[in-house]
Amino acid sequence: MSVTYVDPHIRRRTVLVAVLNNPRDLHRAAAEGWYRIPQRHAPSRIGADYLAFYQTGAFKGQPEANTVTYYAPIRRYQLMTRLELLPDEANHPRAHDYYFRLEIGALQRLQNPIPSNRLRRITFIHTTFERLLTATDVRELYRQDDPFETLWKALRENRLRPLCNRLVRDWPVDIALRARDGNVGIYCVEEDAAKEVRSIQPPPSWTLLNLSTRDILANLDACLRQIATTLIDLGGSIDSLPASELSFGMPFAD
Repeated sequence: MSVTYVDPHIRRRTVLVAVLNNPRDLHRAAAEGWYRIPQRHAPSRIGADYLAFYQTGAFKGQPEANTVTYYAPIRRYQLMTRLELLPDEANHPRAHDYYFRLEIGALQRLQNPIPSNRLRRITFIHTTFERLLTATDVRELYRQDDPFETLWKALRENRLRPLCNRLVRDWPVDIALRARDGNVGIYCVEEDAAKEVRSIQPPPSWTLLNLSTRDILANLDACLRQIATTLIDLGGSIDSLPASELSFGMPFAD
């Protein structure tokens, strides 16, 4: 089934493009409604509104080989062992390794599947729904000015140790920071979607921030100050490297 979305609200959503190396995983995604990502090999940002699939050359003889053709909304994230996910494969050497289980809705087919005319060695791509609908080659899905990477680098440069893919309820925060009196979870949300608070009621130990990608790129210092203020309100960071002040003059830790 192919669907064309014209609603700009939908086009601002985020997409995680994952790799499918065999038809069995595609069948499981379609029939059972889930996909797994090994925790140890997960990308630095797994949180997204949609999951899309790049089908490798393993789908020989099929028109979907080496294309992004199918996508689905993500409903829920869980962290489970491989044994819990696949109890019939109890003797697998990675049976006790942890995996992120992404529960997804019905698979939908892009009206214009995206080929990979040159790239073949593809891993994960974090992109936008807008790009998913308009790209004519997989290379166009990549973001040259990824706001997540910009913020992550800035936090590291300001002597913090950000953490990735921490689950809060049933959804991962893009970046997590630990403070003395709790945790800060940061979502990098697209454009004006930052005004829409993600419908997650966090545990008392978590404070969630929605930072728009536009603000991260256009006014990074203001975003860092908002994070710094939140950390200070929670007693200061417990993961900061030795330093008394940040480059813009506001302490992250006591």
